[in-house]
Amino acid sequence: MSVMEFVLVAHAIIVGLAVAEILRGFSELFRSRNKNVSYRLILIAVWTLLLLLQLWWAVWHVSDHEVWSFAEFLLFLLPVGVLYVIARLCFPAELTDVDLEAYYAGVAEKIWWLVAATYASFAFLLAPFIYGGIRPAVFASQIAIAVLALIAIRLKSPSFQVVVILVMLGQVLWRGFAYSIGG
Repeated sequence: MSVMEFVLVAHAIIVGLAVAEILRGFSELFRSRNKNVSYRLILIAVWTLLLLLQLWWAVWHVSDHEVWSFAEFLLFLLPVGVLYVIARLCFPAELTDVDLEAYYAGVAEKIWWLVAATYASFAFLLAPFIYGGIRPAVFASQIAIAVLALIAIRLKSPSFQVVVILVMLGQVLWRGFAYSIGG
């Protein structure tokens, strides 16, 4: 087993648990007779799922990293750890007869703080580690989204939050489709 394979085990476990949380939430939502669904919560869950998959995809960029310090290992796991927490917050433990809009109102501020932390950790920590430096367009988009997430906390406007989530989804898809792996 290579060092990278060893490191990826922890990464894959956290990503797998987070993806399972989101898929569990969606399957429970489809089974429930819940009439008050929060579209913002659904969009956040979709964003979280896509970002987790995009991060897993981007790991290829560090596949040749042969020497790891414990600090690098923690840095590498930080974003997926935060995304796991977001995934846990996306859906309540029990969805039967739950007002998801009220549930979202109760967890929204926490989710938006975690979104801001995720993008700040990407901009200042993870992207420079993965790519060996800051890429200006990527850095700017990550900082902009972190700031938008902080504004979303302050404004609490549903329409503004939807716009920010759509920007987040666009950024994830842009980053995800911009890179191929292998060969």
